Amino acid sequence: MRLGRVECGLEMTALPIALFLAGIVVALRLVATTRSDADRHRLADESLLERYVRLPKRSIPYIRMALLAIGVIGITLAMRSGRVEERRTDPEGAETILVLDASNSMLATDVEPNRLQQMRLQAGRLATRIPGQIGVIYFAGRAYVLSPLTTDISAVEMLVEGVRPAAVGLGGSSLAAGITQAIDLLAGGAEDTRKSIVVFSDGEETSGQSINDAIGRARETGIIVHAVGFGTEVGGQIPLTREASLDPSTASRRRGRGAVLQGPDGQPVVTRLEEASLQRASSATGGRYVRSTDGVIEIERELVSGSLDPLSSGSDGIIGVLLFVAFVSLWAEAFLLPRG
Repeated sequence: MRLGRVECGLEMTALPIALFLAGIVVALRLVATTRSDADRHRLADESLLERYVRLPKRSIPYIRMALLAIGVIGITLAMRSGRVEERRTDPEGAETILVLDASNSMLATDVEPNRLQQMRLQAGRLATRIPGQIGVIYFAGRAYVLSPLTTDISAVEMLVEGVRPAAVGLGGSSLAAGITQAIDLLAGGAEDTRKSIVVFSDGEETSGQSINDAIGRARETGIIVHAVGFGTEVGGQIPLTREASLDPSTASRRRGRGAVLQGPDGQPVVTRLEEASLQRASSATGGRYVRSTDGVIEIERELVSGSLDPLSSGSDGIIGVLLFVAFVSLWAEAFLLPRG
């Protein structure tokens, strides 16, 4: 089974095929016309026939041949311009990168038991249910490769379970860095392989480059970005547990029960789900965005089936014109012109 995007539009190979088929039709019509003329000559002399029978003009058979040729060319081009281009192979050969948010904001408890635990659970479960090779990247202020592409799902589950902010060397949250690192990791694979990225994040961006550059690269390379958003609009504070990263930008270094991350003003930091970047990354690349509370079943279906929405090429109008021209030509040949 091969799955791929729909590539519409007239191709250079379509015109020679259309001309070849039109040539065959015209040749058959020419043979029929020649036989008809021969039968008429055997029936009676031409001058006698013209006296008693209204014969068509000598140019009519050639006009009918031209109309037949136009009709065949129009139908052939319309059929060829809507065909499916298979660029991606069976999902068993797919390559998927899980991009995990390891910033301190993932410790917020506005999602039970907290965003980090939910991310580990859903990412690990997804890894066991999708085909092909899987890689793992985690990010905070910068991105790190935890695992290159592999079929060792047990290792992937173990690495996902071990993701925590305390293991990150640079604080902050750079969603663009995570996606860019994933694109680099997928760059070395086969061209006809289905390549996908699944981002697990609360969408907050506090450092690094703009996500627009990363989205542009994903589009150029044909990589689909799916996203899972963690958190709520109300948000929550960030507990400073043993898994928290205490970098120099952290105002409070006190860990333990009741300790929360504070801002420069000494007030507790409140982190909220920021969906805009996640939605933009998925919609711009043909992927799906879901909230963690809704589960990742839709993304799982996409990765298992390999199904993708067709690209809009605007060729429906061209196909309609070609079919209209073909219909008018064939109708005129059959009903408008006199036969003889």
